[in-house]
Amino acid sequence: MMISIIANFYKSEKYIPKLIDSVLEQNYTDWELVCVNDCSPGNDLEILRKYAAKDSRIRIVNNKVNLGISKAKYRGIQESKGTYLCFIDGDDWLEPEALHRMIDPALKYDLDFVCMDTQKVLPFLGHKVPFCVDKKYKERVIEIDTEKGEGRKNFEELYRNFFGKNIFMVTYWGKLIKKKLIEESGFSPPDSVISEDQVFTMTIFPYIKKMMFVDYVGYNWRWGGITSGKINDFWKEKQYVVRANEFYLERLALIKKYNLPNYLSLLQIELRNVYCVQVSSLAKEDPDTEYAKEIKAFIQEMMKPEFYSTFSHLKNDPEYPNNKKHELLDALINRDAERVYAYCRKIHKQNCMKRWSNKILHSILYPFQR
Repeated sequence: MMISIIANFYKSEKYIPKLIDSVLEQNYTDWELVCVNDCSPGNDLEILRKYAAKDSRIRIVNNKVNLGISKAKYRGIQESKGTYLCFIDGDDWLEPEALHRMIDPALKYDLDFVCMDTQKVLPFLGHKVPFCVDKKYKERVIEIDTEKGEGRKNFEELYRNFFGKNIFMVTYWGKLIKKKLIEESGFSPPDSVISEDQVFTMTIFPYIKKMMFVDYVGYNWRWGGITSGKINDFWKEKQYVVRANEFYLERLALIKKYNLPNYLSLLQIELRNVYCVQVSSLAKEDPDTEYAKEIKAFIQEMMKPEFYSTFSHLKNDPEYPNNKKHELLDALINRDAERVYAYCRKIHKQNCMKRWSNKILHSILYPFQR
């Protein structure tokens, strides 16, 4: 059964050999590697052509214009020929048994979705941090049904993952996905790159019939690579908060569609946390400066949607008593930009040294990444 491995590349030249070599070393051999060159200005295409000339399973898809990360992945999906899909980010790589460990149970039990453990890796120092699913979920067939029975219970428990309850990675990568799920779900790539992985996985998840978490760390996620180097830039952008509002409404619609009222508090906690992190990164100056006035006006604009007043639900939810008296939550409920900024300014000062050290560490280690 063919697996289509989809990888998109943009300024990835220093990482391409490790990625492709890791695919060539797989002990499961019925695969194709769909390499989407998203108009990279570097030597990506030249490197890809050298590999493709040596192995016919490697195919290159050249975009005529730069589509961006989400739409480039979707182009790879459209060009794929396999029954199952597996995604790799352009700066990451697989362990040798990754495909084998996922495809074996997929074929044995006719699974729609298989998820393996991952690890964040700092190659220069050989440091690894595993991200593993709780053992209670592992190595068993999990039936999913959005309406009834044991499958409904499983759905309610696992779908929380897309509402801030960290059960498994929401990313494209680290998974084996039956291609028909994407077709059945009607997924189309979002315009925003913010939360694009989560949009994909939460859209297809309700269409799963059977799935499994395998007990194997098979995906290496590069710390300090292309994607992690861009995260802090996103956090400094107002657009992140704009997108957070949109994403809140998208998931609120899913709560209604699948009748999941208990998820509302989780959703509200996550948006509150966006202010703790993203807005705090914008609160760089004391509140009486012109810059601060501009940010406060932006915050006020972001709090216009009516759903902010419904955050009193979280305040009164007995399952989350710590929110009964929460300074930021009170400010959001009352749409008080002054209080929101003051709270976020305190967080900004507390995290200043951490942000500075992370930035310095990334700038030092990035040139040594291979």
